[in-house]
Amino acid sequence: MRIAILAVVALLAGAAPAAASDELPTADSALVQVFVPAGTDISALSERYDLAEYKHVEEDGSVLIVADATAADRAALRAEGFRIGSTIEDATTRAAVAEERDAQREADDLAAAYAEAGAPKTRAAVAARGETVIQRADRFTNYAGTFLYVEAFNKATVSTGPTSFSGPTQALSYAGADGVYAAATDMQRYTDGTTTPDTYMFHRQLVRLTGPAAQIPVGELTVRVASSSGAVDTSKVTTWPGGTLPPHVASYQQGFFNRYQDPTENRAQLDKLATEFPNLVTAVNLPHLSAGYQRKAMGIVGLKTPYADQVANNGSLGNVGTDATQTAAIRATQALVINTKAWGHEGGNAVSVELKAPAAPNAPLLVAVDGSGIVVSLAGDAAGAPASKTADVVAAINASPAAAALVTASTFRGNLGQGIAQPTAKTLMKDYLNAPAHVQRGPFQQRVYRIGAHRDGTKVGVFFTCQVHAREWTTGLTCVETAERLVRNYATDPQTKQLLDNVEVFIHANGNPDGGHLSMYDFASQRRNMTNYCAYNDPLGRNQWGVDLNRNYTEYSRFDGPWVGASGDCTADSYSGPGEASEPETKNDMWIADTYPNIKFASNMHSFGGYFMWSPGAYLDDGKRTTSPAPNIGVEKYFFQAGEKILGRIKEHRGTVITPARTGPIADVIYSGAGSSADDHWYRKGIIGYGFETGADRFISTEEGTAQIQTGFQPPFGAATGGADPRLANEGRDQAMEFASGNFGMIEAAYDYALDTTAPKTSIEYSAAQSDSAPITFKFNWLDEAAVIRYTTDGSTPTLASPTYNAERPRGLGELLTVTKPGVTEVKWFATDIKGNQSAVQTQALQIGEQGTVGGTVPATLALTLGTPATFGAFVPGVDAEYTASTDATVISTAGDATLSVADTGANPGHLVNGAFALPQPLRGLGVVKTWSAPTSNEKVTVTFKQAIGKADALRTGTYAKTLTFTLSTTSP
Repeated sequence: MRIAILAVVALLAGAAPAAASDELPTADSALVQVFVPAGTDISALSERYDLAEYKHVEEDGSVLIVADATAADRAALRAEGFRIGSTIEDATTRAAVAEERDAQREADDLAAAYAEAGAPKTRAAVAARGETVIQRADRFTNYAGTFLYVEAFNKATVSTGPTSFSGPTQALSYAGADGVYAAATDMQRYTDGTTTPDTYMFHRQLVRLTGPAAQIPVGELTVRVASSSGAVDTSKVTTWPGGTLPPHVASYQQGFFNRYQDPTENRAQLDKLATEFPNLVTAVNLPHLSAGYQRKAMGIVGLKTPYADQVANNGSLGNVGTDATQTAAIRATQALVINTKAWGHEGGNAVSVELKAPAAPNAPLLVAVDGSGIVVSLAGDAAGAPASKTADVVAAINASPAAAALVTASTFRGNLGQGIAQPTAKTLMKDYLNAPAHVQRGPFQQRVYRIGAHRDGTKVGVFFTCQVHAREWTTGLTCVETAERLVRNYATDPQTKQLLDNVEVFIHANGNPDGGHLSMYDFASQRRNMTNYCAYNDPLGRNQWGVDLNRNYTEYSRFDGPWVGASGDCTADSYSGPGEASEPETKNDMWIADTYPNIKFASNMHSFGGYFMWSPGAYLDDGKRTTSPAPNIGVEKYFFQAGEKILGRIKEHRGTVITPARTGPIADVIYSGAGSSADDHWYRKGIIGYGFETGADRFISTEEGTAQIQTGFQPPFGAATGGADPRLANEGRDQAMEFASGNFGMIEAAYDYALDTTAPKTSIEYSAAQSDSAPITFKFNWLDEAAVIRYTTDGSTPTLASPTYNAERPRGLGELLTVTKPGVTEVKWFATDIKGNQSAVQTQALQIGEQGTVGGTVPATLALTLGTPATFGAFVPGVDAEYTASTDATVISTAGDATLSVADTGANPGHLVNGAFALPQPLRGLGVVKTWSAPTSNEKVTVTFKQAIGKADALRTGTYAKTLTFTLSTTSP
């Protein structure tokens, strides 16, 4: 078998390239740099030499070209006066590249052959959980066709440098019930480039199924993944997303918007809904006002070529053409930055600044104010030219009480301002905010809308937040649409009524209202809020301000350590602010989770890319990619399980399937986002927190391939105008609609959670119940619902403190546990679901080695041996005293229980006698001496007697004594 497969592979690999091929350079040629003087006729040279299509003009004016030249060619070029530079390629490097190519082709072909035919039997084929492990195999059907998605982890893949890895090639194939595997497809290595070094995650591949392959029942479909090392794993395939959902009634109402809406419009629509349906909706003002859609007006004056409202992320005013007097450096010394004291909408936009040329030679620097206009008369030199340095103008304006009441002047970004300020025409200051009049300037009152038949905290709560990132326009509509559907269908759709009778929904439609307004009317790319924590506030940087609110939460944030994905740079789009929860918008979101403890589910809606995610949401750049604590595999299974309803509802609208590749923990499927809301909900509050991303990539063909196009933050709402991709027509509307359907699915999951009173069912699977000597491996399986499994292997009963059954690795399968100790091991376990329902303890005995018997018979034995008789000594008459005497009894008992007792069966029982005389006071120490509940052997027992003598007791001369009976007895011989 091995010889046959290797022979096939050798044929597939092909022979080494022939040196005589017309397509390859001769063996002694090399690709070299050639420097030729300016003006050289390169076209003529190309007729005599093999020149590459490359040309670069050097600083000295000479031209660098590249030639594939033999030794003779190089000599000829030198003879013509041209300088030969470095060698780029030669026969050695080309041979090495070809060898690397051929080795990789051989590895690819080996992996493909193993995937299609299985590994050779003479090779040590890896058992399950060997080098290659399939961790997901899903089939899904969407609007574009049927697809197979596979993930497999290869343990031999290791990092070899900051961005490089070594390891075998992997390929996948699939088969139906006939066992005939299709042509193999190479799998791509998925790595995370945000860590140092890059981290290998796993291999993955999406394959389109066509024709008969698309018709194979999923229960008959098997996937095989093989590596070029010979490692093979197989897996059955599951349907993604699984299950079917009940349809809505025919009269179900949806589609409650006609365009993109700004945060003010969203709030107004939800306020109207609350007014119309007071029995179902309560609007709650959140405690913190936002900083507001507002800015102080600003401007830049003093430049020879006036500032023209441009922005520059690099902080440079730029050169003006080739004018040596207007370089960026010179302009920075001249620029005079003005910021008004009043907000733009409260008068700042009416403030103007004018810099007038000197009125005469040697004129002084003067500042005058007329209403809201500031006029600066620049000082002149002896020739009457401007002589005021920018720093002097700044000082003069700030020293003028009238001017200082209107503005604050400063040099440009800390520049010393030693340039000469240039005359500038009257310039109005601007806040650069252009939203229509219905958008309120100033702080914004955010609201959360409580929706449900019972809004008193007695029902399980689901919390939706939208548009935390301002430029993600579809998300606010998603929240509004969700609210409208729930309320308006309550009276007519039994499903909706059932949900709102048992679940309370919290909707926070715009988590970033100020940034949302700015994005919609001023700067479409705005991600953050509008609060400026930067040291500079000139208009050149006005589009770089704000805090990324989804990096401003309190769990695993930048402030907790080097968690990746948040920045301390105030101009970065991932700027996390000056501290945790520094922003009023963040405080409001956290207030909702804190104030309503019935909230058990939450979703923060983002775009784009079509993701469905949960914690952990952050990891450290520590060389190990340590994540915030990952939920137990049983909890992660619940995230997936609840997601089935959510993703199924998303698919209903137009067939969009959020792919398995984009479903899972945030840290696994996208990147680290330190200080996110999902982590805050999960780790701080125990809320099952999801992160959605609307805008799934769109497949471009329904017939072939898997190519997709991205939708963007603001895809066309209707017709694709303005040069937009026509394939994205109506995309914005459809995204909001389908993810509102997904929100409905989350409420359904919460309803299931609320009514769940059933304990989960689990089982154990093992390699053998008994083995001669080999270790026994076992794992646990979930039979009906996700749950956390706790177990013991020492025979003790497991508790909530017992070890939990975990995943083998992030996003991996459940771990394989091993029993190695000879004898019988009792595995005991129970399961607890997400609601807290707990199953009974189950037990499974696993045995290593055979059990035999050896032994002997023990006859029933009771033996009692007494020691020296007890003696009190002499009694003293007429004196109160107590006397003590003791003896030993040696006991042997094979009984299950035994009793040693002492009895007096003679005359005057219980009293010592001397002939006819008896002591008046009884002998103490009679009765039961000791009992046993187990066998004992040669145990010495002290038997103690006591005799009291009173001073009035008459004593007869002689010896007082009594014969006693010692009895060793049992009821279990």
